[in-house]
Amino acid sequence: MAYAGGGLRRIRHIMEFAAARIFLFVIARLPLPASSALCRFLAGLYRLIAGKRRRIAETQAAEILGLSPAGARELIKRNFRHYGLVMAEAAQLSRLCRKDFSEHLDLAGLDVLANRLFAEGRGIILVTAHFGNWEWGGSGFSCLSERPGCCIARPFDNPLVYGLVKNLRGKNGLRIFDKQGALRQALRALKNNEYLAILMDQDAGRDGLGSPFLGRPASTVTEPVKLALRTGSPLVPVVLRRREGAARRFVMRYNPVPRRADPAARPEAEIRRLVDLLNADLSRLILEAPEQWFWVHRRWKNPGRIR
Repeated sequence: MAYAGGGLRRIRHIMEFAAARIFLFVIARLPLPASSALCRFLAGLYRLIAGKRRRIAETQAAEILGLSPAGARELIKRNFRHYGLVMAEAAQLSRLCRKDFSEHLDLAGLDVLANRLFAEGRGIILVTAHFGNWEWGGSGFSCLSERPGCCIARPFDNPLVYGLVKNLRGKNGLRIFDKQGALRQALRALKNNEYLAILMDQDAGRDGLGSPFLGRPASTVTEPVKLALRTGSPLVPVVLRRREGAARRFVMRYNPVPRRADPAARPEAEIRRLVDLLNADLSRLILEAPEQWFWVHRRWKNPGRIR
């Protein structure tokens, strides 16, 4: 690729790529308990030195959850330890097979619901969030349900590191569509009766739709709903939640009643209705274990468009 800004940027990207590759190589070859302990330690260390990120997370958690400063600090301390576990587990993706996922993931009936929805022949849109272990979610569901699937992701600023992570995510058959230009690929996947996973809990900027998320208006992407309007695909809010001390450490939590677009309704009103419903669904799932959500992200930076 061409690097705007000259060779220094390219050198930095190469150095970041080399560091990421070495890190993933080491973590992936350690036993999971050892890699988890190491990554929890590194995440805790990062919490101490990343003052800006820590303050953003603590402030948002205190305001949204109504916590005291001490309560917010404790929750974010556990939150960073959780990030460490996600990092260790994500590095293991290249080594996982169906047997590994079956030992660690409880689909909790999502496969049964999905088979019923796949019988309609319109594919499924899985609406999810940076909660629990989102990196294992798509790969695990694809592997255990034995269904082809794909997801839409925003490329990293460093294209070399993004390529590395994209390859890691795709080891178990999950196809990754870059956010820019993903519409045609997404429509084709749904037409082929596949599932499409879309993260819906990130700030969508000034042009996103303003919709309550965890009780406060936040700019929200509308692409999942627009795809549902075009294809008739059902929308299923779902997250992969960590369970401490359980034999299967993750369980799929989802809305058992899919959200559906009404083709007879006014598109603008229907987009508003469904975005509000999906945000409410995801908020409810996140509040089951708020320490597992991505609090370092400035979710409420933009309130979004009211109409």
